[in-house]
Amino acid sequence: MSFVLLPALIVVAAALLGLLLWRAGALTPPPVAAWNRVGRNHGLLDDRPLTERLGERAPLVRRFDDAANIPKLLAIAGQTESATAWMLRTIALSLLVMLAGFAVDLLGFATQRQLSLPLIYCVGLGVVAFTVGYLLLRIAARRRQMALQAGLSAAITELAILTYNHQMSIDNALGLLARAQVDGHLWQLMRDEDWRRLVVLDASRVVLFRDQPFTSVATLYEKIGQAYGVPMFSLLGSTMRRIDDKGLSPRTVLTNLARAVGTNSLAEMQVRSEQAKFRQAVPIGLMIVPLMLLIGYPAWVSLARAFH
Repeated sequence: MSFVLLPALIVVAAALLGLLLWRAGALTPPPVAAWNRVGRNHGLLDDRPLTERLGERAPLVRRFDDAANIPKLLAIAGQTESATAWMLRTIALSLLVMLAGFAVDLLGFATQRQLSLPLIYCVGLGVVAFTVGYLLLRIAARRRQMALQAGLSAAITELAILTYNHQMSIDNALGLLARAQVDGHLWQLMRDEDWRRLVVLDASRVVLFRDQPFTSVATLYEKIGQAYGVPMFSLLGSTMRRIDDKGLSPRTVLTNLARAVGTNSLAEMQVRSEQAKFRQAVPIGLMIVPLMLLIGYPAWVSLARAFH
């Protein structure tokens, strides 16, 4: 066994050393390193993570990145802690649960001279605790996405009203409406530019206005919608771009957008209503099973006795 284990450990150590050297840039040729510095300063390089870049070509990689990207989930959920802090906290809680299982085993062994639970079950408890923490993070991120989508959808009609006489821009009107919402999710995203945690502006496409970098609000909204998974932001950004490019009236375009959003919401509620009817019918139908057992078991026993 040692003849196999020792070479495997040497190979693993060599692979880890090579990975560390590669990440440190020791294996990168000097011309490539110089080009990376120049390209990064002029916005010619894509600094996004590898999984995000591959996600544009492979939907499976994109879904995996959406599920396993802890920093992105934390930003979408609105939590201020870093991914490292979340991982350390979740792992610490999982270890506490696992140690509690070991303590129960130790207590059982001290009293009954046998383990109450197999040791693998204690490790499983730690894995379950980590999974529960991850699922809670996913649920929090999903709820905030739905809250942002609902809040922005509800503000479209008011946007059309506030921008009726062209006295207020769409972004200022949206900021005013976000402050007035009860849940505060939309205002939390827009306040202090919290969206910058996920939105990365391409430096090569930033336009200089009065010697200051400038990016249109429509582009920002589209990027926020893509980064946070809120389609309503992308739809509002494309609508603003269409208003600016074609010179359309914001009142008419936003009113039509509000009507379309309301129609879509009504259709979704009807679909959920039909699904709720089916979900209510399933437990009612399953209630027949115990009744059939109560009625059928005596009949089956009587028939069995009669034939015997």
